Amino acid sequence: MKLYKEILNFIGKYSFNESLVNRLIVSTFCQLNSISVKNNILIKSLLIDEGDAEEYQKLLDLIDLFNSENQNCDFELLITLFEFVVSPSDKIINGAIYTPSNIRQFIINSSLKNEDLSKKTFCDVACGCGGFLFDVAKLLYSSGIGFKNIYEKNLFGIDIKKYSIYRTKILLCLLAITHGEDEDKFNFNLYVGNSLSFNWRESSYIFREIGGFDYIFSNPPYVGSTNIDEDSKALLKNWSVASTGKADLYIPFFELGLKWLNENGSLGYITVNTFYKSLNGRALRSYFSAKKYSFKIIDFGSEQIFNNRLTYTCICLIDKKEGDILYSKSKLGNLSNLSDNSFYSIDYEQLNDQDGWLLDDYVTQANIRKIENIGDSLGNLFNIRNGFATLKNDVFLFKSVGENETHYRFVKDDVEYIVEKALCRDAIKPNVLKKEEEIPILKEKIIFPYKIDSESKIVSVIPKSEFEEKYPNAHLYLSNYKSELDLRDKGQRNYPEWFSFGRTQALNIKGKKLLFPYISNMPYFVYTDDEDLMFYNGYAIISDSFEDLIFLKKILSSDIFWYYIENTSKPYSNNYFSLAKNYVKNFGIPSFNRDERKKLINLKSKKAINAFLEKKYDLYL
Repeated sequence: MKLYKEILNFIGKYSFNESLVNRLIVSTFCQLNSISVKNNILIKSLLIDEGDAEEYQKLLDLIDLFNSENQNCDFELLITLFEFVVSPSDKIINGAIYTPSNIRQFIINSSLKNEDLSKKTFCDVACGCGGFLFDVAKLLYSSGIGFKNIYEKNLFGIDIKKYSIYRTKILLCLLAITHGEDEDKFNFNLYVGNSLSFNWRESSYIFREIGGFDYIFSNPPYVGSTNIDEDSKALLKNWSVASTGKADLYIPFFELGLKWLNENGSLGYITVNTFYKSLNGRALRSYFSAKKYSFKIIDFGSEQIFNNRLTYTCICLIDKKEGDILYSKSKLGNLSNLSDNSFYSIDYEQLNDQDGWLLDDYVTQANIRKIENIGDSLGNLFNIRNGFATLKNDVFLFKSVGENETHYRFVKDDVEYIVEKALCRDAIKPNVLKKEEEIPILKEKIIFPYKIDSESKIVSVIPKSEFEEKYPNAHLYLSNYKSELDLRDKGQRNYPEWFSFGRTQALNIKGKKLLFPYISNMPYFVYTDDEDLMFYNGYAIISDSFEDLIFLKKILSSDIFWYYIENTSKPYSNNYFSLAKNYVKNFGIPSFNRDERKKLINLKSKKAINAFLEKKYDLYL
């Protein structure tokens, strides 16, 4: 592992120079595997010889790294190296990520039908450096088809980056050469383009003849909505599945993949597993429910499949024919042990496209329905609010180190500042809060450059001239960080004043609160009667009633609530789950008479509270 990292670090030093990286990787591969290339123009152009002394020395240094520990340089390492040297910015914008061989092969083998593959067509709609195409080419070759024929008639791919397509061609050329097919050149059906707008019918005469691909295998780009480039963002509107919420880039790849399949085609993806619960997956869920495709999902939950990439993934296998959803949770190491008995069959009619799909065993499904159908929902009964968002908390928030009648003192970046008390409010961060006793310790001050009309309660930012005149110390402090504040929203948003918060939410929330975090591994709900306390990085349930919130805290701190969250919410690593409003709002609160409410409020032990609520919900976990 240490040597492997040294090799990656060595090559990574030259990632800014695509040509050199390609030459180093290809030359090392050929030398270590004693590959002689006589004809292929592409590969010959990439071989480093002694005539270029500087490059040749780099090549020798890299080969020495491999030889020092007898490290093999096989095709899988070649694919890994090509994917590794994708620039960090491209990984963010284009979602490039290496797909492990065992996942690729599982997807391919699980999708293939028992049929003659010689006339079948295979496409990767986000091919990266060609891992899926490489595996399919090997498979077709083993059935007796030559690589020249495979590349011309069976394999198709597209990627938004030119260097990815170039590296895919390198990979496939080397594969053919190692099997004795050292052709001058191969004719590939590989295209540089944006899959969101690419038209296969117009671009490929072979596609026009076949009318649709038989198989599409891919690892769609891992790009969150905030990092999608402007061109792709504009293209999202062309795909119906991206019409709800802020769509991540992988979402339209389902619709576009199924569009380019023929009527009997099959699709296999390794992708993000949040679409069946998330807000931005609503339109996609509705799309699948309308189409009723046969859809098999292998969910890895919070297990991290990809190195150095925090993602929550699943394998999706879709046949373009009517059927049910087959769902299974699995660990990566258990893939080979999955059988038909590992899956639960779920009719689309049973699923809720609006609130999210409940995909689990029948007992769990029945329990969740019982919880959601009892009494009234949390979202209907209580006001659930998000916290404020400055988009630059480290500037607006501070811990006081001293005070007088009019000012607070604090230190930032080793400089001491004072700020007017009249401009400050108390604030707390629910994400780090676990119990009431922590509030005085964790409470902070926030510079609050707003005024609230006493009658209308309308919040407005203090005008710049008034701010500078009445609060000169706060103005001086914030002025030192104006350049940082100007970079919020990538510098593309005009705020009412440069010192305004990044968002206007939660500026005038008043009332008693039950505070809770964005994500958690346990049900932490913390009560405060400080009606003016502001909060950020978390949520609060707001009420004027102390009794209502203490009563609710007992319910939300129970095993029943956490069982509901574990089975309906978005999972994160280390058994953390999202507590976003969308995931808690449908939790059912039974009707309690006065005596029951009083009894629950007075119960102290967690065991007694759980026993009482299990009886009330008629649910025994």
